[in-house]
Amino acid sequence: RWLMAAILLVGLGTAAFGIIFNKALKPPRSTSQLIGKQAPPIRAEGWLNGPAPTDEDLKGKVLVLDAWAHWCGPCRAAAPELRALEEKYRSRGVIFIGLTSEGESDLDASRKFIEATRITWPNGYGANETLAALRADFIPQLWIVDRQNRIVWDAHSREPIEEVLERALAESP
Repeated sequence: RWLMAAILLVGLGTAAFGIIFNKALKPPRSTSQLIGKQAPPIRAEGWLNGPAPTDEDLKGKVLVLDAWAHWCGPCRAAAPELRALEEKYRSRGVIFIGLTSEGESDLDASRKFIEATRITWPNGYGANETLAALRADFIPQLWIVDRQNRIVWDAHSREPIEEVLERALAESP
């Protein structure tokens, strides 16, 4: 009897582990339903690395939006690749904008994150409204917005980011 009970417990434990493990491996809710839709206005409580970009500054531009947090290890790890991408596309008019939901209470930590990662583009803090509209369920997360202010790429897209940037840049404003 004890052997049957042990087998049953191991079996139930394995099944429960499988259910939990499978849930953990499922990707976050897809934001791909935003592809082709208009990007929301970019709003934040305040800005680091420069003034807030105005709607006029962004009109007709290709944008890369980056959602991050100061405590996010993967955000820190992604910074060198983002910097390289920004350096490559800056002269072609692509505008990078960082967004975090962290507010004024985390300002020192946010500044240290930006300094440590050597990010040079504007970063909006307290950007909860914009991040909610973008359905930013996880970080880091990126979106590309084309010249017509449509979201054309997100973190779930399978197409390489540089191919989408090239296509977006080729469109007339």
